[in-house]
Amino acid sequence: MFQSLKRFGRAASLATLALALASASLVLAQSTTKSLSTNFTLVNLASTDATVNVQYLKEDGSAWAADSGNTSFTVTANGGQKIVAQYFDSTLTAGRGSAVINSSQPLGSLVQIQARPPQVSTFDSYVGSSSTATSYFLPLVIRRGVSASGTTNSQIMIQNADSVDVTVDVAFATSNSATPATFNKSIGPIKPGATYYYDLDQETGLSGTPWLGSAVVTAQSSRKIIVIVNLFLGGDGLQTYSGFPSSSVGTKWYVPQFTSRLTNGLSTPVSGQNLSGGTIAANAITLDCTTSIGNIPATFQLKYASSVPANGGFSFNPVVDTAIPTGFSGSCVLNSPANVVVFVQMRRIGTQNNATYPAINASVTDTKAFAPLISKRQGNGFATTVTLQNLSNSTANVTLTYTPGATYPDQTVHSVTVQILANQNRIESQRAVNFSVGAWTMPDGWFGTLTADSDQPLGGFQQLTNTNDPAGDTFGAFPLFTQP
Repeated sequence: MFQSLKRFGRAASLATLALALASASLVLAQSTTKSLSTNFTLVNLASTDATVNVQYLKEDGSAWAADSGNTSFTVTANGGQKIVAQYFDSTLTAGRGSAVINSSQPLGSLVQIQARPPQVSTFDSYVGSSSTATSYFLPLVIRRGVSASGTTNSQIMIQNADSVDVTVDVAFATSNSATPATFNKSIGPIKPGATYYYDLDQETGLSGTPWLGSAVVTAQSSRKIIVIVNLFLGGDGLQTYSGFPSSSVGTKWYVPQFTSRLTNGLSTPVSGQNLSGGTIAANAITLDCTTSIGNIPATFQLKYASSVPANGGFSFNPVVDTAIPTGFSGSCVLNSPANVVVFVQMRRIGTQNNATYPAINASVTDTKAFAPLISKRQGNGFATTVTLQNLSNSTANVTLTYTPGATYPDQTVHSVTVQILANQNRIESQRAVNFSVGAWTMPDGWFGTLTADSDQPLGGFQQLTNTNDPAGDTFGAFPLFTQP
């Protein structure tokens, strides 16, 4: 439910965010046996306090009562936060549905999906959307697939962001030899603000198994929707990504972090979808990568060896492609002769830890990035990592400002100015024992926010991790908020 490079700073005086969410004690999909829950964090990106009202809706569009403190509140200016956990709401009943958030100021929103204790962990996150579209592109959807993490199934969440009932059409195109090669499904009507949960495990129209491909979700009569995809892997794994709106296509994309079979198991398949309206020729899509840790070779180029049909998917996958150098870590630039959309999967093979983040369209010109949740090695293992990507052909001078959370005992703000080379990344890992900001070493247990101000276009993403490496999936990722 997000477009990664949303310019919240340009929002109107009244910002509307839409979220698909579930309350506690809910089996979210046939694709998983887990009881999943959600929480969301709102961040005020303006210099004025935000007055916020939240409407919760069940799947059928009816009102979903919640605690008054979670439906009407104020979020303080300049990065103030409000965390609303559905599993702690004493009024909200068990079930699944959506939220529509109206604010007097531009907000950023982060949603976390999780299987809470005593269950083995399942986890990922996505960013709520303040923009809508008629069509969304989904580069990867799977029904009863086979992976190193176990059986994989997709669940598509479609939220009606219009003021009237909406019917949507979902057009599938396979990326393998499964049948049918194409399949169309109409869904609706979906009530205003409500979310339809479309579980592909239950879609018998995709009869060939495993069925692997891509999809386009389009609202009839040019109505407005928002789309999120959950990809369940095995018993515990979860990857969540937002559908790409029709306005987000492009021919050049930045991949801030690309890894290949690291010693900790991390690999990052890069997947995309051809939205040119025609076939893209074999070897025409390229991925140019540059190391950030001194790998040999320092640079290399990959070419996608097959042709890609209209609306079809493609992938550069270091999990299975041994031609990609083992142990590589760096950033990449994907170039295509025609319009595509691209996202990145983060997989730790041998574990259930999975996450995703969207690649960054090269047309972005924002120079300020904001990470809403920084955490340094908490007692329960929770720690964050931020990856910043220079989106220009010039060296970027970037001022990093770490601001403590309102309840952290030491309210000292720490800043440092760093350089990021052209088209390359910088990783700020609060997982590191000696993580420093200039001369200041951040203590374990610190929490707050990070603002990055650059003289060149800048983007990136953030990881939510656990240094204790408990069982299950404790790994999440989401894009940074950016502004001009």
